[in-house]
Amino acid sequence: MFCKSSEIREIRRENLQGGPGGAMFFPLIAAGEKPEGSHFKMVARIDLDPGAAVGEHVHSGDEEVYFIVSGKGIFSEDGVPTEVGPGDTSLTLKGHRHSITNTGDVPLVFFAVIAE
Repeated sequence: MFCKSSEIREIRRENLQGGPGGAMFFPLIAAGEKPEGSHFKMVARIDLDPGAAVGEHVHSGDEEVYFIVSGKGIFSEDGVPTEVGPGDTSLTLKGHRHSITNTGDVPLVFFAVIAE
């Protein structure tokens, strides 16, 4: 599967996982559109607005990777906060909780991949 950036639709979402603010989503695989036979539930670039957050949530039946492209923020896993910036990567395994907050004045751009 290959998708050119010019072909990816743009989706505005607010209050991600109950967090404040919003973000622009650029999904290769949108939530709820899992391809048959695939382990990927979502693959997307997310541009999180300044001051916005993906609220804390648990991954009970899947796992998620964040790869930070630009901006800065605070990633928290199981209540432990870590400052993040370009090139940083997180992996939230099954049974763990996480959140991310944009602490900068420009969008926090990252790729999010959720797989079973």
